[in-house]
Amino acid sequence: MAENTTTNSQAQNPQQLDAELEKEISEALGGSSVEQLMQEAQTPAPAKDSADADAGKRFEYEIKRGRISVIRDDDVFVELTGVDGKNQGVVSLRQFDRPPRVGSIMDFVVERFDEAEGLVHLSREGAVSRSTWEQLQRGAVVEARVVAHNKGGLELEMIGGIRAFMPASQIELFHVDNLEQFVGQKFAAAVQEIDRKGKKVVLSRRRFLEQEREVQRKKMWETLEVGQSLEGTVRSVVEFGAFVDLGGVDGLLHISDMSYQHVGKPADVVQVGQKVTVKVLKLDHESHKVRLGLKQAMPDPWQGIADRIRSGDPITGRVVRIADFGAFVEIEPGVEGLLPLMEISWKRIGKVGDAIQEGSVLRLKVLSVDAEKHRISLSLKQAQGDPWVGASVKLARGSQIDATVVRLVDFGAFVEVEAGLEGLVHISELADRRINTVDEVLKVGDVKSFRVIEVDEDNRRLRLSLKAPRADAPAEPAKAATPVAAAKPVARQKPGNLKGGMGKSNALGMGLGDLKNLKF
Repeated sequence: MAENTTTNSQAQNPQQLDAELEKEISEALGGSSVEQLMQEAQTPAPAKDSADADAGKRFEYEIKRGRISVIRDDDVFVELTGVDGKNQGVVSLRQFDRPPRVGSIMDFVVERFDEAEGLVHLSREGAVSRSTWEQLQRGAVVEARVVAHNKGGLELEMIGGIRAFMPASQIELFHVDNLEQFVGQKFAAAVQEIDRKGKKVVLSRRRFLEQEREVQRKKMWETLEVGQSLEGTVRSVVEFGAFVDLGGVDGLLHISDMSYQHVGKPADVVQVGQKVTVKVLKLDHESHKVRLGLKQAMPDPWQGIADRIRSGDPITGRVVRIADFGAFVEIEPGVEGLLPLMEISWKRIGKVGDAIQEGSVLRLKVLSVDAEKHRISLSLKQAQGDPWVGASVKLARGSQIDATVVRLVDFGAFVEVEAGLEGLVHISELADRRINTVDEVLKVGDVKSFRVIEVDEDNRRLRLSLKAPRADAPAEPAKAATPVAAAKPVARQKPGNLKGGMGKSNALGMGLGDLKNLKF
């Protein structure tokens, strides 16, 4: 889990921050003065006609009392009296610590009147510093409206007509390219530089946001709990996931927690600035680390899977990725099963890619379902049928079949009759003559006609021969011979009269002891 990315202000003192900010402002100005950049404004907002000119009319700094009438989205509408006859005002909800109660009465700062809207734009009394040259102080928070942009940043106008400049690096907490989008918006910003003599002011909205973020961060850590579902904004997308701003606290959304479906890269799921609803998976208050889940905030596609998919069911799926040990197949959105290497084909294959490719749609058989562990085991070969079933009928003993030599061994050759059905031709069955090595007769890839000697379905064994059958070979297997009865011991005869020859005695029937006495 990645560390929570907090602002630099938490780890550095004000002197260090000022030095870094001065450097950024100097780089943003690029050697030009604030006055020069303000004169180079590319998109000034001139009034289109007299009505628009009146719409941009500024009021002198004054305090008016009003009553909260309506709260709508980010706007708080206020009923005023004594503002040039105008009695309807609006102020941003962000200027309140908490939403005000409708009907409550409080004081507001009058900024300007918008003729087109018929509204007086207000600021909360005490929410921003009074923008007069005498009271303006470095570090104070003021509110200003963007009137133009130029190559280095934004041109703004504060209450009372004071012009200010905001370098591009000080607009947001992150880098922005399109400055034109800010024209017409109203910002709260911190005063960074004041030149009373030259009548120039440099503002930093980033400094204000960092201060506001630190307050939000402390409040957020007090309320964060594992299991909460929160709305956040994607701040950055990295190779291993994305960081989501929860309102002062950044959490890591790891790529594995983005979707129940396989995610190739995080940018395929989320983009910077996108609003997302995430669930808090893990918290570490000491190191300020937050682990978030996007898919956990969505319905779990594995819920009830055991009721929809059962062992033995035929099913169709698409191969989403291949590994050395098998392939992952998506059978429902967010539900993947494993097709092991040994379940791909009845024939021997070296690697998964030899038989299937990513994107292939397969007809499969479900072997097992473990809903708790989110595991489903699949088989392709069992969905296609076992080639050994009925082999003894298809391959009758003595019949001739064509087969392809697939591999050679010292004692013979294995041949493929059909996918998943192989037989052995022993070296003694390769030729009528004596051979020393199998490759004298066969080569891998040869297609030959072989004679079936034996089929054993139960043990998946098939014996074949390349030799021609003998003419005198029995049509049926020879029956086992009856065991020969043990011969009766022959009684040893005593040698007779040996004079003049063997006489009636048979030398072949003599015992060894008798033969020893023979004299020649």
